[in-house]
Amino acid sequence: MSLKIFKKLKGYFLYFKSIYLQYIEIKYRHIQRKRLKNKDFTIISNNCWGGRIYEDMGLPYKSPTIGLFFFAPCYINFVKDIRSAISLKLEFVDISRYEKAQSLRSKQWYPVGKLGDDIEIHFLHYESEAAAADKWNRRKSRINYDNLFISFSDSEGYNIESLKEFDNLPIPKVFFSSKKINCIKSLVWLKAYKNKNHIGDIYTFPWSYRFRFDVVKWLNNKV
Repeated sequence: MSLKIFKKLKGYFLYFKSIYLQYIEIKYRHIQRKRLKNKDFTIISNNCWGGRIYEDMGLPYKSPTIGLFFFAPCYINFVKDIRSAISLKLEFVDISRYEKAQSLRSKQWYPVGKLGDDIEIHFLHYESEAAAADKWNRRKSRINYDNLFISFSDSEGYNIESLKEFDNLPIPKVFFSSKKINCIKSLVWLKAYKNKNHIGDIYTFPWSYRFRFDVVKWLNNKV
């Protein structure tokens, strides 16, 4: 087989593969949307995962934690008392308290906000402080405190004490991890990352959690 024919066949294969994957994605979303009974919910997430769920379900964002992330210590401070944290004025800082964030921002700048002195928010997918503030303030007004869910992952650092604190919060919750931690009731072990220090980008690669966690059952049953 000549190189030219091989490249042509490879192109056909990749094309039909992309069509197939698009079909699977459309089918998945159709089935999940039919199963979903609880449609007026708020997911507070430490990363972009919550946004993925709203998109999968074809629902408007009813959470301010879209297109952003928290480092674990700040996220725990946020979810411990969401109402109080949300009531604080969003301000912006020039320098993050986290070295990792400063390294990221040196390559691609993004706004860093804060609520009080204990919560820092990283608006990774926003080009300006004004855009971040506008989305934050509009979306926080949509929060349904009577139908609240929280998610957390091991991708932005944590310690077992803060994880136990999260696990004991009286809110339906899920913690995604690359490791099995037997003492954590809300843990969902993502086998796709079993040899990693932490999970990867589950927004971009949603099938890494879809096989392990039934989101619709979680939302419908509020557990």
